[in-house]
Amino acid sequence: MKNKLITVIIIPLFLLFFSCQRNTEKINRVVIGISSDVETLNPLYTMNLNEGRISELIYLGLVGHRWDDEEGNIKSYPLLAEKLKWSDDRKSLEIKLRDDIKWTDGKKLTSTDVLFSFDVYSDPVVQSRFYDMFDNFYLEENKHIDLSKSFEIISEDSLVIHFANGNAKLFDIDMPVLPEHKFAGIARKDFGTSSLNFEPVGNGPYKLKNWSRNEKIVLEKNPQSFLSSDNMIDVLIFKIVPDYNSRIIQIKKGGIDLLDDIRPEDLEGMKAAENLKTVITKGRSYDYVGWSNIDQKLWREKKLIKPHKLFGNANVRRALTMAIDRKLIIDEFLNGAAEIAFGPVSPIFKKFINRNISPFEYNPGKAKSILESEGWIDRNGNGTVDKNGVEFSFTLFIPGNNPRRQYTANIIKENLKEIGIEVSVEKQEPNVFFNNMFGKKLEAWIAGWVVPIPIDLKPYWYSDFNTYFANSAGYRNEKVDRLLLELEKGVEKEKEAGYYYKIQEQIHKDQPVTFLFWIDNISVYSKKIKNISIDPLGTVQRCWEWRLN
Repeated sequence: MKNKLITVIIIPLFLLFFSCQRNTEKINRVVIGISSDVETLNPLYTMNLNEGRISELIYLGLVGHRWDDEEGNIKSYPLLAEKLKWSDDRKSLEIKLRDDIKWTDGKKLTSTDVLFSFDVYSDPVVQSRFYDMFDNFYLEENKHIDLSKSFEIISEDSLVIHFANGNAKLFDIDMPVLPEHKFAGIARKDFGTSSLNFEPVGNGPYKLKNWSRNEKIVLEKNPQSFLSSDNMIDVLIFKIVPDYNSRIIQIKKGGIDLLDDIRPEDLEGMKAAENLKTVITKGRSYDYVGWSNIDQKLWREKKLIKPHKLFGNANVRRALTMAIDRKLIIDEFLNGAAEIAFGPVSPIFKKFINRNISPFEYNPGKAKSILESEGWIDRNGNGTVDKNGVEFSFTLFIPGNNPRRQYTANIIKENLKEIGIEVSVEKQEPNVFFNNMFGKKLEAWIAGWVVPIPIDLKPYWYSDFNTYFANSAGYRNEKVDRLLLELEKGVEKEKEAGYYYKIQEQIHKDQPVTFLFWIDNISVYSKKIKNISIDPLGTVQRCWEWRLN
């Protein structure tokens, strides 16, 4: 009887103890809403935004970056590196690694991990996302880094990187460092299918806890990281919610704590939510109308360059820009959350954007006058201008499932009709659309670019079409080519902005595309998150510095 009584008493006390524990324990976590699952967390192959921002919390690089809003540029600093020392001719960089870095499996990070990382990033067999991006290194014929010339291992914590020229910058070494010992037993041709794509062994402030496909990716604090602290966020949950409206409902109700890519039409609703803080940052992505400057078929089949019959003339392209009411699109569809663009340099780059240039104003009368001066006149009275028997009629291609591009295309169609140009709009599946765009198979299209940080214009505007597929308009200008090459080789810091000014002036004059607008980034987060920094580098950057109320 006595034993039974003891049992009855002990069980309620046991339950009461754990109940109190649950009630007092603070769940230190932040939920970040994303629209789709990722394919990999391996830095060799991460391509999209979410893959990049998650993997960069697991794998760190030698250097880190902050955004300097005053200058409109990034400031770099040592991260995995403790010290960085350039030689006087900037052809060598001495690197001293921190001695307190461990991989999440307990192994120490060493200089051979750094060497291995650059080895595989530049290996043509691996085909990483960084392949063919090491022009300042000593290279072999297949673009693989010549390791014997480029790297000198001094000790397990120090090394020297030797460059082929004096143009190298810290961004040349800005790649996440990989654990050599984890990849050592895998054939390089099999890196793309390795389990390490899904089971990362990293060195960053967070590590993968679990990954529920199409549901959530959970990161937990890595206590071994030198960035770790007692009061940092313990758990980051990247919650996958494909439906945009569902994400909006969840951020308002607290099911999500951080959300970016808010549509302009939802801005006022976000501002009205008492539990949320809204941040609007000037964007580095712009929409544009692409005009094929060259005869694409002649280029594809014979590699010959001849001006396009409709869009090969800069005056005509300027007329097209003047005929498009960009402000209407911004006001009506984007609720004013954008800025008319006049060139490829984002307003965030305050030092480099040429504010002496004004966007071409909407002026259909002047546009029509320019077309007439170039011989485009409605000779048969059917409402469409023509020249040498060719009517100014074309198809404007857009990627499917993009309401903004659809709205923009409809406005452009109506605008150009006013000046005697007939436009039909055609949607294509996104994969088909972009393959055709890069393959120079579209005469006219609407797309967008995200300008890289640090700024790099060469991939989009240099006239080597075989190498730079992003120059899908087929733009060619010797002056711009020369300026881009000089920037690539390196110019004095105080003269750098002048080069960008001249490039913008020439591109504005040539109008190889119609620059539409820079789109503001709208992000929303719960007011319980403190010490968060949202700027052009993103929303999740430096999240190890976040704190909760």
